[in-house]
Parts: sequence; structure tokens; C-alpha cells
Amino acid sequence: MEFLHTYSDGSKLYKMSASSLTRIPIWKGNRIIDYDHVKNIKESAKANLLDSGYKIIRYNEMDDEKPINKTFIIDGQHRISVVKDYLESKTIEDNYFENSMKDFPLTVTEICVDSEADAIEYFKKINNVKSIQFQEDPNLIMNEYILKLDESFPKKFRDITKRPYVSLDKFREALKLRIHSLKKLPVDNFVKECKLMNTKMIEELTIRSLNKDKELKIMNRMIQMDFALAWDDKFKWLDTILH
Repeated sequence: MEFLHTYSDGSKLYKMSASSLTRIPIWKGNRIIDYDHVKNIKESAKANLLDSGYKIIRYNEMDDEKPINKTFIIDGQHRISVVKDYLESKTIEDNYFENSMKDFPLTVTEICVDSEADAIEYFKKINNVKSIQFQEDPNLIMNEYILKLDESFPKKFRDITKRPYVSLDKFREALKLRIHSLKKLPVDNFVKECKLMNTKMIEELTIRSLNKDKELKIMNRMIQMDFALAWDDKFKWLDTILH
């Protein structure tokens, strides 16, 4: 990427190739992709509408004092889908882009975030999301629950997949499987139940830690952190809360 400018909010403008941008994964908290919208972009957009306006976030997390750096596209996923289709399958006419070039430069805005909560707040800031979408889109619904959980357990829900932290990917999948039950439980009540579940799990791990156990190390780590919701990485405890 070629650095171009720093904005007042600390975000940075870069120039990069379209093919490089398409290799960056989409942030999991984004809206469910609307393929009708993708089709409309293909049919009506001009090339100069696809070479700017993309936003990416960068996570800078520490895992056992080792820096973990990951980048996600948080805005522009529908246009990315059109660009990727052109680059990979050429289903768009060859003259769609000037001089029929296979790849082309574009600009992206990057901002660093410290947590999933920061990512969710940034997403809400840059997107005008209708209330009906919050009620119907599973990803947007889950964002609100994760945002509140992060307030109670700061930086425990992370992109890092290793326990004692909760893997955001796995947790989102677990919530999605239970989305209909989740919607029936108010966010504050859900967080309250998670706190109670965490306390119960800490108590159980404390008792187990008194005996020799092959997972004693991770048990003690969770007890020290006072956070045990990642003990079961299948999150079956959600069934108790969302019964």
C-alpha cells in the first residue's frame, strides 16, 4: 500500500491495487451481503465509482505478549464483490474498465481499533443503518449483544482464537445458530445472564483446579482473569441462557 494522507480522526488514506484489496477478508460484523444490490452495481456503476470509498480496520492485539495484526474490510463489501467478479471471472464486459486493464488502483481508508466494540461503533458511525435492518439482519443484531458484552468483559472477545479469550468467529457462529432465541432476550438481560454464567464457571474451574487436570494451566489462567466463557469453545452454555 502507498500512504497518501492522515485524517484528523487518525485514519489513513492509502493507494493499493484492486486485487490486493479483494484478498482482505470482510469483517464478520458487516451486514449480510445483498446480491440484488451487487447486481444493481454491476448493471449501473461506472468504473470511477469502484476505485474509492473503501474502509478497512486493523486489529492490533497482543497474545501472550506477541503482537497479532489482522485487517478487515468494514465498508464497501458489495462493490468489492463486483470488483472480485471482474478480476476473477471477467463476467463484466472487458471495456468496463479503461483500457480493459485486468487490475487497477484504488484508494482505501484504514483505521486501527483496539477491540470488537470499537469496530462495531465505527461501523455504526460510517453506516446509516435503518432500524428494520437491526431487527432482521443477524449480524447487526449480534453486534449489539457483543458490544454490551465487551463493556462487561473488556477485550475478552477477540479475533484471536486461543483460550482464555473468546474467538469472535466461533462466538458469532454460536449466536447465529440461536438467533431466534437471542432476539427474544433483551440485551441487558443477556449480559446479566452471561455474567452469572461466568461466575458459575469460575467457581467450577476453581474446584477442578484443586485436582490434577491436563488442562490445569488454562484453568488457572481463566481463574486469574476471572473470565471463563471461553472454557467451552462450542458455547453450549448459551443454550442454558437462551432456553
